[in-house]
Amino acid sequence: MKRTLYTFIMTKQRGVVSTLIRILLMPLSWFYRAVIWIRNYCWTSGIFKQKRLSCTVISVGNIVVGGTGKTPAVAAIAKLLQNEGFQVAVLLRGYRRHSSEEITVVSNGEDLLCSREESGDEADMLARQLPNIPIIVGKQRYLTGKAAIDRFKSNVLILDDGFQHRQLARDVDILTIDATQPYGTGALLPIGTLREPISALQRADIILLTRTDAVDTNIAKLKAELNRLAPNTPILESKHQPTSLYWLNYTDKHTKMPIENLTNKRLLAVCGIGNPDAFVATLGQYHPEAVELYAFPDHHVYTESDLQKIQYQMQLCGAEWVVTTQKDEQKLASLSTKLPIVVLAIELVITEDEAVLIDTLQIQ
Repeated sequence: MKRTLYTFIMTKQRGVVSTLIRILLMPLSWFYRAVIWIRNYCWTSGIFKQKRLSCTVISVGNIVVGGTGKTPAVAAIAKLLQNEGFQVAVLLRGYRRHSSEEITVVSNGEDLLCSREESGDEADMLARQLPNIPIIVGKQRYLTGKAAIDRFKSNVLILDDGFQHRQLARDVDILTIDATQPYGTGALLPIGTLREPISALQRADIILLTRTDAVDTNIAKLKAELNRLAPNTPILESKHQPTSLYWLNYTDKHTKMPIENLTNKRLLAVCGIGNPDAFVATLGQYHPEAVELYAFPDHHVYTESDLQKIQYQMQLCGAEWVVTTQKDEQKLASLSTKLPIVVLAIELVITEDEAVLIDTLQIQ
């Protein structure tokens, strides 16, 4: 009885504190909304001038902070377009990279040319997933785009996380929407997780729904709602498909384990990504005996101390394996550990006919 009463009181206290924080942050959220509106108006009305490159530019982005499947979507679209015969390059800002270089070529389409610290997490991951496609990072996408055209004769550029980067004109804006949480918390920063108001959906040329296989409700209802918010915008569905399972630090990643090896295992899911619950849901599809989540902040850089905490959590929940993501792989692999850590590789699969995407992109 005491425990129940204590839990009730603490829950109430947390609710009061959360409400007070929201009230205190509300003026900042209003100010943020005003700044976003003014900025978008200046770009839309032509007060701010966009720069244009001499090739097709495709932006893939989102309106929510955190994981919507944006980077896996970039990889899937890049592979699709390369298979169609286009000279593709991927441009990224290089979030949290440690380099003073204005432009860094992460991969020339043949070799990995810099470290993860110099490139940033997403760029490093994409360079490993797209070994035949140049990956370039830099704050100024126009400059990185020119470098891709000049050095690699690229005729299609894909901007990773480019929806809010409006300085560079694009031919197609693809907006990724996570079907499991379409609008994040539904509130703008800093109260919520929305980067822009939901009305920003109207700027999208294509809406790509991700993780559609992870929702229990009828996806048609969400698509109808999106059609009201962004009339006449094509909506495509996709899912996150696990492709392989392999040991961390294993030299030959072509030697993979069956993903079904997760079945009946007690697992500790360790990740530093935007949507850790989605990772747990994916693991759950393979019917492990139990999955415990040990989540770190997005883009977390692991330390030896973290490994000790992970080992303790393993012992606490009786886990047989630690399972992590490709985004976390290199950061964990840089540390020396004997923990049984396996990596689950996932790719985004467009569940409609891929020709629909090519036709919608209208690349000549």
